[in-house]
Amino acid sequence: MEDLLVSDRKKIEILKALSDRKVHTYYNLSKITRTNFNTVKKNCKFLELLNLIEILEVSREESASGVASYRVRITEKGLKFIDKLRE
Repeated sequence: MEDLLVSDRKKIEILKALSDRKVHTYYNLSKITRTNFNTVKKNCKFLELLNLIEILEVSREESASGVASYRVRITEKGLKFIDKLRE
């Protein structure tokens, strides 16, 4: 796995963090993976295109705090991908 790009490693770190099956925010994932919010957001968008994760946008109007946010969770396909990496 040493030959992977840094951005690919970050995507895998995000998937590993999500493999706990909990719903996370971009902010929470940025703390877990020790990277910035925008990097997490960009990588999550890519992982969503591959159907490895799901992203739910909570609008300002729907949010109790009045701040828009994103909820991210891993899909079954994402869990299978992580399982294969661990083999």
